[in-house]
Amino acid sequence: MKKPDTLAISIALLIGSQSANALTPWADGTPNITIRVSGAVAVNKAHTQVVTDTLAAADSIDTFNDADAVTGSVGSNWTAHYFTGHANLGAGLAGKKILLVRRTRGGTGYGVIPLISNIPIEHFNIVGLPASAWVADGTKAWKQTISAANASTYLVKKVSDGGVIAVDPNSVLKPGTENYPDQQNELTTGLPEAGWPLLLTQLSTSAFTVIPTAGLIYGVAVTQDLYKVLQAAQKRAGSLSNSVVIGNYTETDMPNLSRTVVASLLAGKVGAWDQIKIVDKTDGNAVKSLLDSSILADAGVLAPYKESTTGSNLTPVALGLRNNGAATGVLAYSVFLNYPGIKNAFKPAGKTADNAVEEDASLPIVKQPVIISDTGTLLKDWQNGTNILGFNNVVDGASFAKRWGIAINTADKNTAVTATGAGGDPWR
Repeated sequence: MKKPDTLAISIALLIGSQSANALTPWADGTPNITIRVSGAVAVNKAHTQVVTDTLAAADSIDTFNDADAVTGSVGSNWTAHYFTGHANLGAGLAGKKILLVRRTRGGTGYGVIPLISNIPIEHFNIVGLPASAWVADGTKAWKQTISAANASTYLVKKVSDGGVIAVDPNSVLKPGTENYPDQQNELTTGLPEAGWPLLLTQLSTSAFTVIPTAGLIYGVAVTQDLYKVLQAAQKRAGSLSNSVVIGNYTETDMPNLSRTVVASLLAGKVGAWDQIKIVDKTDGNAVKSLLDSSILADAGVLAPYKESTTGSNLTPVALGLRNNGAATGVLAYSVFLNYPGIKNAFKPAGKTADNAVEEDASLPIVKQPVIISDTGTLLKDWQNGTNILGFNNVVDGASFAKRWGIAINTADKNTAVTATGAGGDPWR
């Protein structure tokens, strides 16, 4: 989504090698052209690929990222590419020093609201900073952890030139729903950005040009132990082949959850894994919950932490959603809950306070990571009994509670996992 006054530049940049040196602000100074975009994180890889393959002259790119202080991930909130324009960009841009700045903090909502309302937001700033302001992160790559203490150095308030959204904009602009974007607190002030409207209902086609791009695929991820338990249960129920080896990670080995089950989980209608049951065709059609000892034995896992306050001895569902306005959530709610398009559609489950002392006082446990990479960290915390993200606060002995967790996520496969289930992150 682009504003008309920057549309010409944007189209030029998206046109389909000359060699040039990489550009750094301390050696090459101010860029000839700066373009700032904000919005969805889901197209990060595509964004980088376009810069590398189409926009930049060969070997001319220096990349700058923020570094997450908790998880260590880079580029979760801000990225800047400083490069020389490719020869194919034409006389106006070829050979020019181009700075392309991208903000993904806040997700899809920040690809819509700030543009419609002309709100300056915190964008990455690399101009005028010395080499000593950065930490080397590989060849022609730099990073820095951005905090309230240094935000005024690395961030600058500017109106975005364009927005990137991973869902139809009018699906996001639903006031009073979980789709309508939340505003994020500024790092420089600790306060919400000023001027955030709460009642926008449509995108003005006269003010913006909407340019469709390739579609995106989203998915459902589960913790590693839950993956194995679902495999074991579905083998006993006959919906997975008896030849499936527990833990294997190929298309034919993967268990499935029905649309109804996923919808019930997202809406918070299933609070405990004990409530999901199968008919065990290998044991006289006995009805068994996922916590049955025979299923746990087949899966080779232990039962996770049980609730500690209500006394019902249930195993809480740990559910990872996303912040309001994140396309991952908007699409999942639409597909599984028909929300908010159909009258009386179920709403997504309400969030459990991130700092709750007793997270399982009510079930399910629901967390809402703001950036998509934190979804993976949340699943790791639930699987490993850690609290890297700060969302898993119940202590169980010497570690934090281990949970069976499920989360809406991108459909990127956990590629470091082998076909036999070894390696990679502890979610599937």
